[in-house]
Amino acid sequence: MTFTGDPNSAPVLPTAAEAAVAKTSSRALESHLENHPSGESLKLILDEKEGKTIDIPAAALPLLLAILQQTSSGNTVKLTPITKELHIYQAADILGVSDKYMRELLDAGKIPYKTVRNSRRIRYEDLMDYKKQSYKESSKIMDMLVAESEALGLYH
Repeated sequence: MTFTGDPNSAPVLPTAAEAAVAKTSSRALESHLENHPSGESLKLILDEKEGKTIDIPAAALPLLLAILQQTSSGNTVKLTPITKELHIYQAADILGVSDKYMRELLDAGKIPYKTVRNSRRIRYEDLMDYKKQSYKESSKIMDMLVAESEALGLYH
């Protein structure tokens, strides 16, 4: 999984040695994240002799952990950025729904959007707010169904 510097090169599977290093690193990073949930950044030592370091922001650490975990399993990873404003197909993909259903949500006013030229754009934050609210509503309904099933003696 050697870095070529060419953004157009195909992803390369990690070697066994790289997978082993990733396994050790992922365990250490996972332990760190569990013990420091406050979201502090980490310093990465680039050159110990010269004292060169870089800061890894807290927001990037869960992604770094996921990359290390996949690498430790012998998999390669491809990153796809999520922009602040999403097209309908991107928002639908994040919610796990069809483009048609996403349009219905927008038309019903469930998720705010703006129109840029002929395209509707959804703010990532608005989409996540909808997703959280939808999850809360689903959980509430499931709790009610479980309670009703228990009252009828159907669930134990």
